[in-house]
Amino acid sequence: MEQLKEYESLFPFIEELIVNEFNINYAKKSLPKGVAIFHEGDSCEGVPFVVKGCIRVSKIGKNGKEMSVYRVNAGETCILSVMSILTNEPYPLTAIVEEDAEAFIIPYEEFKKLMGASSDFQDYIYKTIMYRFQEVIKVMDEVIFHSTDERIIKFLLKYTENDGDMIEATHDKIAMEIGTAREVVSRLLKEMERKGWVHLSRGKVFVIKRTELVKKLEKLV
Repeated sequence: MEQLKEYESLFPFIEELIVNEFNINYAKKSLPKGVAIFHEGDSCEGVPFVVKGCIRVSKIGKNGKEMSVYRVNAGETCILSVMSILTNEPYPLTAIVEEDAEAFIIPYEEFKKLMGASSDFQDYIYKTIMYRFQEVIKVMDEVIFHSTDERIIKFLLKYTENDGDMIEATHDKIAMEIGTAREVVSRLLKEMERKGWVHLSRGKVFVIKRTELVKKLEKLV
């Protein structure tokens, strides 16, 4: 466990494990960008605790369209892998490494042992479950109760601060993030470009008149 001490600032429960001399097996892995660590329907053999990089968890429909559900960043774990282990159910979504990542993996039996032995570990897991459920509810709320126009403007404002700021994202990626079709994103962005609010380039969106986007959003909400 001493080898995990360097990650104590990311995962506070590690301190209790070291103090109480818990002896658990784990594997440290490097996860290159683009690798799928879980596919929908996979059995879950262990829980990843990310110490570097980012893993994107998404739903891929039968038509091939994809929607991001949440991301797992440094200091976080994938709560669906936790639920799969606790319920003995297959992994329900797809998890792909979005940025080169590193993680330590706690195997099935070791994870269950920790849940019964470490109060700090339990507390971390339960808080993560609550946080992720709130995040998923927020995504559902956006898709169900907010128009596509509103969602795409929120996306543009989220990743910019000033006129002229650039977002590096394809129309496919934006569609995946806001839960709609690429064709819809392309149509709305071209409409904004005609109004002079944005400028479109291959794989990039330049926000030209951010204040106009803010005004439009205020009318939509």
